[in-house]
Parts: sequence; structure tokens; C-alpha cells
Amino acid sequence: MNVGQFVQSAVRQKDLPLLLRFYVLVPLALVVVVATGGLFTLPAGPLCDEGMVLFMEGGCDWGLSNVFFFSKLGALVTVSFAFVVASRRRQLPLAPLLPHLLLLCVVGGVLSSGGRCDTYYSHPNGSLGQMALEIAAFAVLGLALHPLAAGKRLSTVALVVVAWNAFHVGTFYVWLSVTDHWTWTHTVLLCATQVAAAALVRVSARKVREASPGGAPG
Repeated sequence: MNVGQFVQSAVRQKDLPLLLRFYVLVPLALVVVVATGGLFTLPAGPLCDEGMVLFMEGGCDWGLSNVFFFSKLGALVTVSFAFVVASRRRQLPLAPLLPHLLLLCVVGGVLSSGGRCDTYYSHPNGSLGQMALEIAAFAVLGLALHPLAAGKRLSTVALVVVAWNAFHVGTFYVWLSVTDHWTWTHTVLLCATQVAAAALVRVSARKVREASPGGAPG
């Protein structure tokens, strides 16, 4: 594929299943994030005096950290759903997925600044830009894991999705031993770990192919 064909594939999106195309998946992700954060209510209990929505104002940060946290949760669910859809195809072209990743990087740059709660809780709020970059790194690892689930039974796909999400959550908490949550240092460490894991998966998969009978190099 030459440069022109690569760009055409990225723009036209026709090489992807309908649900994964940019003009479908991006609005779907936005709807999921807004609907879960703005409509889903928490039951009354130890952490909630009344049925608050997930994005509801609270504490000294006026709910900004809640928006960051639950936006990321909704995005993780959406990307995991996209992975399941993608797993129904044995081959997944990279070019049409670049606009998705580029959008996340743009959001990461534009919305990079977040506030800080200097009283009461005393913690950084995190920003939607951090969330977007962490989701981009999560998606990159998902692309590397796709061959493990492509064309496989849904039970196998589910195992890959669970392991993928568990790795993300696990590394999130591992890096909390180094720095505070919702800081840019934590975001950079988390993203770097996801991308490094993606590279390791790709290299390992290539070595397995080369070592298998009739395996072609590269």
C-alpha cells in the first residue's frame, strides 16, 4: 500500500466494520460517556446520601475529578466493545484507525490542563486530556492483542478483554506507589507501560510466527 492508498483508506473508513468507523464509533463513545455520567445514579449508601449522578458536583473540586474518572471508565467500556467487534475479523487494517488515535491525541493536547483541589481532599483533579491519552495507549495495546482474539470463540475474546483491562488497571495501581494519582507523571508512566507492552506483544508474536513450521519472517 502506497502513501496515497494509505491516506485514502484512513479517510474513507470503508475497510472497517460499520461500528468501528470514525463517524460511528466517536459519537457512540461520546453518547456512552455522557449517558453513563449524566444519567446513571448511585444508590443511597455509605458513599452517597442520595441518588447522585456520576458527574454530579461534589467536594471542593465541584465534581471535576468525577468527570475525569467516569469519562475514562465510559471510554474503556467503549474501546473494549470496539475490540469485540474487531475480533470478528481476522485482519484489522491500521490506516482507518489512525483518525481515532489522532483525535485522542488532539484532545490530550487541547484539554491537557486540569485543576487542583487544594483544600479538603488536597489532590489533583486530573484532566480530560490525560484521560484521552491513557485511552489512546490502552487502544494501542488492544491493537497489538487483536491477533490473539481475531476469529476466535467469544469465550477466548472475553479472556483477552479481561486480561487487557486487568493489565491496565493493575499498572494504574502499580504506578501509584511511585507518584500520586491523576498527576501527569502517573499518566506518562501508565501510557509508556501500555505502549511498551504493545511493542513486546508484537515482537513476541512475530518470533512465534517465524519459529512455527512454514512461518514467514516479519
